[in-house]
Amino acid sequence: MKQNKIIVAVHSDNKIRGEILQRLIVKLGFARTPSDAAKIIRASVHDIDLSEAYFVLAGNYNFRESPLTTQRLFELAARGIAVVVSAKKIPKEFEPFCEAHYN
Repeated sequence: MKQNKIIVAVHSDNKIRGEILQRLIVKLGFARTPSDAAKIIRASVHDIDLSEAYFVLAGNYNFRESPLTTQRLFELAARGIAVVVSAKKIPKEFEPFCEAHYN
């Protein structure tokens, strides 16, 4: 059974975080190779229309930047929509709602 959590690639280095994110996208079946995955990743969650998204694949997300956007991402994940982002860290209060992947 799917856990319905936000999948987060966590690392302090931006390049390694991007590589983790690409591998996750391949593992989830959205792309065949990491280079294909790089083509469908948006730079920011704000580049995606969350009201019409079938999935969310974005890099460089800060959970504390926009509480409304973070809430919307949690709602999408709870409904079963794939939400995959990368972040430098996951705040303690959001850890139960996220599935963290490290290097």
